[in-house]
Amino acid sequence: MRRLTFVSALCLSCILFVSPTDVIAQMDPWANVRGSGASASQMITYDEGQTYGADPNAILQDPSQNYDFVELPAAHLSPVRLDTDLMAPLLDFQNRQSDKELLILESQAQNDGTPTLLLGAQFRASAFASWSNRADKFNYLGRFPPDFTGRTASDIRLVHANQGFVVHAAPWVSGYLETLFSDVFSFPAFNQGSFQMRQAYVTLGNLNEFPVYAFLGKKNVSFGNMGTLSPFSQSVVWHYFAPLAEGGGIGYDGGFIHVSATALNGSRGIRVADSEVRGELNNFAANGTLTVLESRDVDFTIGGGYLHGTIYDGPAAEHLDPGVTGPMNGAWDANANLRLGVFHLAGEYVSTLNEWPVTGHQVIAYRAEGALDLSPVWLSASWSEGIQGAKTDEFQFNQQLVLGCEYRMAPNVKFSLEYIRSLGFAPLINITTVSDKSVRQSTFLLGVTVAI
Repeated sequence: MRRLTFVSALCLSCILFVSPTDVIAQMDPWANVRGSGASASQMITYDEGQTYGADPNAILQDPSQNYDFVELPAAHLSPVRLDTDLMAPLLDFQNRQSDKELLILESQAQNDGTPTLLLGAQFRASAFASWSNRADKFNYLGRFPPDFTGRTASDIRLVHANQGFVVHAAPWVSGYLETLFSDVFSFPAFNQGSFQMRQAYVTLGNLNEFPVYAFLGKKNVSFGNMGTLSPFSQSVVWHYFAPLAEGGGIGYDGGFIHVSATALNGSRGIRVADSEVRGELNNFAANGTLTVLESRDVDFTIGGGYLHGTIYDGPAAEHLDPGVTGPMNGAWDANANLRLGVFHLAGEYVSTLNEWPVTGHQVIAYRAEGALDLSPVWLSASWSEGIQGAKTDEFQFNQQLVLGCEYRMAPNVKFSLEYIRSLGFAPLINITTVSDKSVRQSTFLLGVTVAI
């Protein structure tokens, strides 16, 4: 209880000492992730018609004015430049997981046809302290179980550093490349992190001319939503079902409706996607989002998706070996997001079609979340759970509660504090031999996210 009180007090102090009407916070490069706020790369026009560049100092000179936001003419932009407003959501590890190609296409639509290179980077650092009631069993899903021993753990590290490159090569052709240094993707050896080409694909289309587009390459598969309202930690849904694989697809963006279909290469994907035979396009995904209502005060979207082949198909709990596979076991997704003024609600439910042979049970994950946007402060609560066993099984569930407080000290810098309560220990590798549903873990995490 004292720990929860400490978190609540710190979050309350953020609200008391930072004005929720802070004008700089309105210029949020993560705005098109959470669907609110203005873009910092846009120009600002006073009511009198006087135009200023997107400089926070220019806004602060007269914060009493009402501002309209208009696009900066492409002719005034350098062909090689930083674009934080585009890169912040593209490199975000938590949100816009299933439709990031739309961000590239929207940027392409604003380009005048001149070959352009847009650059950006993101840094995510964290410090945490954690306690578990069972020795050697830490189930906070932001780290791998073998990383810590005993009943306590503490850690400070740069979790991710990813770099993004968008090339607008021609009016209908763009490319995206994302490299990633990660200090948590190198288990089980402590080999000072890994460096990888996380995503690399091209988009073909121009939303100004035609609502249909195509994409080819290695990318986050368009399946479900896989987002979260928490400021730093991902939900159980992402850990269980967010796919990353190679293939190609087509999409349709009609404004209020967005649908896509993806053909995936066979065998094991980088995350979650799997099928029996390599060398064939024998896996696929479909996804859709419908904006039911969009206004100044209310936004409501619903979505759904299907992934034909998942890693929950083999006789062993193994996520890396392409030789461990079995009959296709698809998954379906339903999700919804609602904004009522400053209040946000989000929910998602994902389930496999069939039982996972390892556990004899369908694999299910869901999340229920709420948040309060008091810009530049963001307060959130998230409950998510993964279920893959019966009530009598030690591997029945992984449960996670996240209470979060985020403070945007600058348009591209976020500090966050989270209390994470993790229940159950059922790692999806060796799940039948090491699981313990009595595990209870508490984690306090301080996170810093910087985007350029």
